[in-house]
Amino acid sequence: MKKAAFTMVELIMTIVVLGILASGAYVFASKLFYRSARTKAISELSMQSALISAQISELLKNRIPSTVIGYDSINDKFESIYTITNSYPILEWIGVDYEGLKNGDYSGFVDFDKCNKSQNLIYSPSSDINATNRALVFAGSFDEGSVVYDEADFNSSFGWHSNNADKIFDLNQSASSGTNLYLQKTPDVIYEKYSLVKSAYAVARYGDIKTDALCINDLNLSKTIGDKTLFLFYDYRPWRGESFCADPNSINASGKVTILSTDASGFEVDFVNENLQFNLSLNRIIKKPGKDLNLTISKQKVIF
Repeated sequence: MKKAAFTMVELIMTIVVLGILASGAYVFASKLFYRSARTKAISELSMQSALISAQISELLKNRIPSTVIGYDSINDKFESIYTITNSYPILEWIGVDYEGLKNGDYSGFVDFDKCNKSQNLIYSPSSDINATNRALVFAGSFDEGSVVYDEADFNSSFGWHSNNADKIFDLNQSASSGTNLYLQKTPDVIYEKYSLVKSAYAVARYGDIKTDALCINDLNLSKTIGDKTLFLFYDYRPWRGESFCADPNSINASGKVTILSTDASGFEVDFVNENLQFNLSLNRIIKKPGKDLNLTISKQKVIF
């Protein structure tokens, strides 16, 4: 009886066939892996863009409309969003203290009969004022909608980037209490409506800020983060001469910062039909042999 044995040719053929099968399995597995990675990345970017858009739009809904500016940190220039003529990489605005209004800290209305302009006293019925870090903006500065201030007037209105803050009135913290709001300076005109503000906000990408600022270093970002990181700056007060903590042109940088995204390839803001509109683009590269997979998700949001 003969023993079964493989010839050299049969062995070679077997190895070749196994190699072909293994190669096919690798190609199939690679395609399956990158298809799965692509689906996961698209899902993550879509979810991320929705969350970021919702966060920014919620903050912008509670803005003082006429305070919104586009800011160019390279050339140290800003413009009102209402009269903007160039593209600006940084968006800034002053936000209404909505939580204080919702909680009943202030009513937003003025009783003219009980005001005393010479004493800088504004009487606000149904209010229980906490003046800490708060300032007042009269309705004449924002209820007029898209009123266009001339450049000189606007630049001295809200304290942006070391300019005057003629339309914002810091509260006297020691004197203001209950229904009495004592301003630090005398207003030219007292309006029947007002809002309290306590913070400005800025949205900016990594390449447009002072990357070695202390507040950025404290985030311990990867050195390979690039310019796709999108930041939200807050808790600073331009009417007191402050700017956001990573402003390369400010000697009075202040406030806090949080990361909105590390995938932001673009952020643009326009003023269309009396409404703010911003476009957010998120990008992620999936490494693969031969050619990387470049994915981009764009989100557009209108803020009324």
